[in-house]
Amino acid sequence: MTYDVIDRARRRAARRRLTTICLTAVALSAAVAAAVVATTAPSRPADSPPGRAMSTFAVTGATPGGETQRPTDLEWVDVAGVSVPVSSRSGPRITDGGQARGFAHDQVGALLAAVHIVVRINPQVGPDVFEPTLRDQVVGPHAAAMRVQVAQAYDELRAQLSGQPLGRLTAILEGYRIVSYHDDEAAVRLLTEAPAANGVPLLVVAEVRVRWTGSDWALLAPAGGTFEQTVMAASDADTATFLPFTVGG
Repeated sequence: MTYDVIDRARRRAARRRLTTICLTAVALSAAVAAAVVATTAPSRPADSPPGRAMSTFAVTGATPGGETQRPTDLEWVDVAGVSVPVSSRSGPRITDGGQARGFAHDQVGALLAAVHIVVRINPQVGPDVFEPTLRDQVVGPHAAAMRVQVAQAYDELRAQLSGQPLGRLTAILEGYRIVSYHDDEAAVRLLTEAPAANGVPLLVVAEVRVRWTGSDWALLAPAGGTFEQTVMAASDADTATFLPFTVGG
């Protein structure tokens, strides 16, 4: 086997891992990548807020140039094993067919849209959910590449499991930071926990951008359709800049 073949195999494996932690989990190293693959571990109860270490996070993170809006009415629902926040005021207002649409045109709406969309474009949610989500809620010049990436990951995982269900995600949303916000586009960073290969929890940070389409927020597909350039392992200093996903901030 040549190094070229090995390299291609690693790239295929990375594509599969990319889409298994709310799409925040492609890694900069093998250790981070291994943290995001577990697809069959028990999930967190749907009604419990996430956060192993949330109480230690500072709540001073703010959008540059202004105070970050904080969700005040969050509840939690389960999507493929991940507890995700919902708000009666900020959305999503529509969840038919497993999709999540109808987010408020503000910071909180942008944040919730980012979370919900990245979860719903994982292979584990199944094509009935990720295909319409990718088609209707992912925009930008790299949207087509993302559709290809997710479809390939789904087919490869199904082949590995001989057609059996893919299992569930094991990511835990720990915190967020709104990096920038404008009426037409927002950037948020998500702090997410997943088990590493040795079972030790690992925190990773990924930046997600959403764009206002005129009626709702949509995910702006990253370059090449993957989040490889936006994901990093989180340091202690990083965690101090995130707001926890708790009611009232």
